[in-house]
Amino acid sequence: MIGISLCENNFDLYVRWLNYFGVENVVLDYNDKDALSKFDNINGLILSGGVDIYPELYNDWETKEDVGKYNTFRDGFEYKLIEKSIIKGMPILGICRGCQMLNVYFNGSLIYDIPSIRNVNHSRISKDVMRWHKVNVFSETLLHNIVNSTEGDVTSSHHQSVDRLGEGLSVNAKSLDGIVEGIEYRDNGNKPFLLGIQWHPERFDDLDNPFSKNILLSFIKACK
Repeated sequence: MIGISLCENNFDLYVRWLNYFGVENVVLDYNDKDALSKFDNINGLILSGGVDIYPELYNDWETKEDVGKYNTFRDGFEYKLIEKSIIKGMPILGICRGCQMLNVYFNGSLIYDIPSIRNVNHSRISKDVMRWHKVNVFSETLLHNIVNSTEGDVTSSHHQSVDRLGEGLSVNAKSLDGIVEGIEYRDNGNKPFLLGIQWHPERFDDLDNPFSKNILLSFIKACK
């Protein structure tokens, strides 16, 4: 049984993705006071995408313009999920915000706004149209072993990304403009499965694409 954290938008696409591959799952809802009690019945954790992480968690500042846009209750809830998963040695897959949350948990930081800081755009084109771009996958990484490729086209719907890398982590993929697109344990041969990806595998038109299918099936295999 896989636990997946609830997100604010397009959660149905995660459910569709899991159902497509026949993955049993339970939703871990930060609004549910009994959500953590479900943890004992799962053997893998997926951290979904969603709203920005509260910046003071990675030593940045909340601006006046951004007051009220964060979900600090969800931040705290997912911190607990990560902590419990690590203690239990449970596989973790972080998607988009989930990738960023893993980096922040390990004391890394985020690029607060890619367009203004790096002068590139990784946001979706419109509400219903995803942006796509290439990523380079680094050899001798867990991600490379999973997708069996050094490059691929992936979805893009984010304005933040990994900046200072978290302790004990390494980068496994970057976009052509240098934005970090994936992270994992530096010493992944001696650690449980942990993978963060900045793209949305659940939003691929072709769910059998290796950058979608292989990632989920490898995670499920690790959970068994």
